[in-house]
Amino acid sequence: PHVREILYNRLPKCGSTSLKALTRRLAKKNQFYFKESKIWDQFQLNQTGLVSKNDLSVVLKIVMCDIFEHATFVLYLSRLGLKSPKYINLVRDPLDRLVSSYHFMRYGRKGGPNHIVTHLFNKYHNETDRNQTFDSCVLNKSKECWGQRVNLMTRFFCGQDPVCREPSIQALEKAKENIRRHYLVVGLLEDFNSFLKVLSRILPQFYRGVTDLWKDLGKSTWTVKKQPPSPLAQKVMRQRMDLDYQLYSFIEDRFRRQKLELGIQ
Repeated sequence: PHVREILYNRLPKCGSTSLKALTRRLAKKNQFYFKESKIWDQFQLNQTGLVSKNDLSVVLKIVMCDIFEHATFVLYLSRLGLKSPKYINLVRDPLDRLVSSYHFMRYGRKGGPNHIVTHLFNKYHNETDRNQTFDSCVLNKSKECWGQRVNLMTRFFCGQDPVCREPSIQALEKAKENIRRHYLVVGLLEDFNSFLKVLSRILPQFYRGVTDLWKDLGKSTWTVKKQPPSPLAQKVMRQRMDLDYQLYSFIEDRFRRQKLELGIQ
């Protein structure tokens, strides 16, 4: 489909650095307008039901450019009397994503400048928190490994409705509905090359030449000191992250079928 106004509502620690770098370069080559948000810590709009200045600025940027990147839960712009954009996104194995995020917050990344979140985490957390291992986080039920934090993917795709504020079966079903209705593609970081091929097929006006560019660019950043969790921590977290794993399986199946329909191996 010939679509304008694409919202890449990136899920943290799912290949966004690579995808943004590719999109940035292709914007010059293929002559489209790509805008990256400077708001990185506001996934959910305010809960008053009113539209804040930040919310409005996000909406206006979506309307005024071809592709807009912003880490946010699904937006319902039709409620503001505006046409909803089409979405794209990338996900990865939920536990891998959480482990990567956990270490990124503490140690940053190699191959590029450290994100402000790494600086702020180390500024506002004590040495015990900073040095806590992921296994200890899991077994001690620290907030980073417990509660809302561990099913972030479900809440991301569920959106801004009250039901989305807490992980639940209702939030999971809403997330699936949103993916069916609003997303041109949700790819898997574990199959990034196929994701790029899908983008080049369904959005050629933007992503023409992306696979060749990726061969030249390659992976340029990675999280520092990322240690795999113990088998016990993995077992505990997979149980806690059951909603995200159900959604991941749904996305995996949808992406597999999309590749088949497009003839992508």
